[in-house]
Formats: sequence, C-alpha cells, structure tokens
Amino acid sequence: MNGVKMLIVAACMLWGARAAGQDSIGADNFRYVDTAAAGETDAEEDNTDLEGKVRNGSVAHSTWDSQVPGEWSDGSQTRLTIRKVPAATLKNLRAAKALQYQRAGKSQPPNWATRALVWITAHGSALQGVLLWLLAILLFAIIVLFIQKNDIPVFRWKRRATVDEDEPAAASGPVNYDAQAQAAIAAGNYREAVRMRYLQTLQALQNRELIAPGKDKTNMDYLRELAPTAWHKPFAALTLHYEYVWYGKLPLSNGQFSHLEEQFFSFRQSLNQHR
Repeated sequence: MNGVKMLIVAACMLWGARAAGQDSIGADNFRYVDTAAAGETDAEEDNTDLEGKVRNGSVAHSTWDSQVPGEWSDGSQTRLTIRKVPAATLKNLRAAKALQYQRAGKSQPPNWATRALVWITAHGSALQGVLLWLLAILLFAIIVLFIQKNDIPVFRWKRRATVDEDEPAAASGPVNYDAQAQAAIAAGNYREAVRMRYLQTLQALQNRELIAPGKDKTNMDYLRELAPTAWHKPFAALTLHYEYVWYGKLPLSNGQFSHLEEQFFSFRQSLNQHR
C-alpha cells in the first residue's frame, strides 16, 4: 500500500510541473495555423529552414547535384570544394606496376589453322552436304564390292561379259585340260595350272550329268546345282581355292600347288568311283 501511495504522489507532482511550464510560455508565444489559409502560411514560413524549403518546393531535389563548386547550397547545406590529389600520390600511382597497361600494338595476321577454321565455320552447311555425299558414295562402293566378292546374281551381267575370258572351256566342247595343265606345270605357271585343273573338274561333273553346261553360268550356279549331292562340300572348297589363286592372283609355291593338285585328283577319283 505504501508503494502505491508513492506512485500516485509522483504522478501528481509531474503533472503539476508540466502545467506550470506551459503557463510560463504564455499564450502569445503559440502560433496557430488556419487550415483554410495553408498557402499563405507556407509562404510566410522562414525560408532559412531547410525542411520548410523542401515542403514548399523552393528547393528541388533534382537540382542538388548542379551546385557550383565554391558556392553554398541551401539544399545540401554544404559548400562544395575541389579536392586536389597531392603530387606525391599521383607520382606513386603512376609508378605502380599494377597500373601500367600496355597499349595494344598491331595485331598479327591469323595463321593458316585459324583461317581454315574460320572458312570451315563459314561454309559449314556446304561441307556437311559434301561429306554426306562422300559417305553415300563410300557406302555404295562397299555394297558393290561385297556383292561382287560374294558373286551375288545382281551383277550377273558382268560375270556374263567376262565368262568367255575367264572360263571359256567350261561351256565348249571336249578339251584336253590335263595336257594343258601339264604344260603349265612344266612352264612353272602354277596359277594357269590350277585354272586348267578346275576346268577339268567342271568337265568331269558335266560328263557325270551332275551339272548342266551353260555359257553364261557362274561358279555359284554350279554350286547350287551340286547342293543336293555329296560333292557339294568338296567342290565348294576347290572353288574357293581356285578363285583365291586365279581371281585373287595369289602366287603359289611348288609345295602349295602340289597340295592343290592332290585335292583336284582326289575329287575326280571320287566321281569315277561312284558311277
């Protein structure tokens, strides 16, 4: 209870001190502003007051940066002065290596690699088209070589045009291939001897009526005719050897030819044994 009484007494003393202060100022020292005449009141404000100048628009914020050096600015309440850098500071800055920039000299002409890269970049679309055409031609050439290598009938016309040169005796009348093979062996021409032995084998197959003679027929055609017989596999091996030696122009030694000669002889012997 004593504490509450002390707080009430203190509040009464503060309130009395405030009223006494207001009475000491006097009513004549208060200024009352009529809201109806706000314009006149603003005009009568003290123009030395910065806040008043901003309110009535006499000081524009946008003109604060147009202050003339050396003159007083009411807007910024400052006087602009030009600051000069000391000569020693300028000397140190100019001598600093980190601030020494080299002037760009004459540029060197680009080398051939750079020029080539620029040219390729400028003609990228045309080069892409040329590259695609080259790839297409290369792919077509690979397909043609594959077909020719495997004797696919798509190019039968070409084989027909050369059959008279490579295998003329296979479709002609009886020829003594054995004598021609012996003559080639005696001359050391083993490639020609292998060819004669292969034609002699074709003649033996025709005599047994296992294949039908034909001027335009190829080795692949003969293999198809022998497919249902027991001689298909050994004849296919002889055909492969013959084409490697004759068409592939594979050189043969005496021992290699002797091995092929035995295979041709064994094949003809098997034909004679199964009459």
